[in-house]
Amino acid sequence: MLSLPGSSRRWRLSWPGLCLVCQRAQWQAICHHCLSAFAAPRLRCQRCALALKDGQPDCTACEAYPPEFDRAMAAVDYTSPWRELIARFKFQGDVALAKPLAALMATQINALPPRARPQWIIPTPLSAIRLRERGYNQSWQLARHLSRQTGIPTLPQALRRVKDTPRMMTLEADDRRNQIRGAFEVNTLCRRALVGRRVALVDDVLTTGATVDEITRTLQVAGVRSVSVWVLARTPAPGA
Repeated sequence: MLSLPGSSRRWRLSWPGLCLVCQRAQWQAICHHCLSAFAAPRLRCQRCALALKDGQPDCTACEAYPPEFDRAMAAVDYTSPWRELIARFKFQGDVALAKPLAALMATQINALPPRARPQWIIPTPLSAIRLRERGYNQSWQLARHLSRQTGIPTLPQALRRVKDTPRMMTLEADDRRNQIRGAFEVNTLCRRALVGRRVALVDDVLTTGATVDEITRTLQVAGVRSVSVWVLARTPAPGA
């Protein structure tokens, strides 16, 4: 079983297997030892999900560059072993990782009070070129499992990526913002379902926030009431 700290949700393997992190034989997708060691809850900025030090009153990143979205939640930091697991899930076709990785995210989401829960889960879209290269959208894989684990419906076709960009991980923050401008549009057929609604945008990693900021602006123009960002991993602040 995958038993997450603070959660009653458990994911049992059909047969004994190896922990995805430490490779020890057991019944859990990610063993309790690894969850305790690498996925322990952290104090985070409620706006951008950046990890904060104990006693740190404010998030300096949000003071300097306030995000467009309303709040963000991250399950883990984008460090080992999660960085390697995400690469395996995202670039090496290991789609089966989506379920246990989404379970890490669902722990926090299921603890939200009813008024903070969104009405739609929306995956961050890939361009047609990138989707053909990869064969699947990792954000949609996470979103569909999150929907099952939280009971919140998805709106998978709400957004389209109409502009392909270089791989964003190779770009600096300002270059990311310039490259991503105008890259998304709302599906006309979904506009009525979005007006006045609270939505959660799902992605695998949050770094500078350029992509989710641009999507947030696109959704706001379409009449969305509020945008939360749910990610599996948050890149630590420089020098952390």
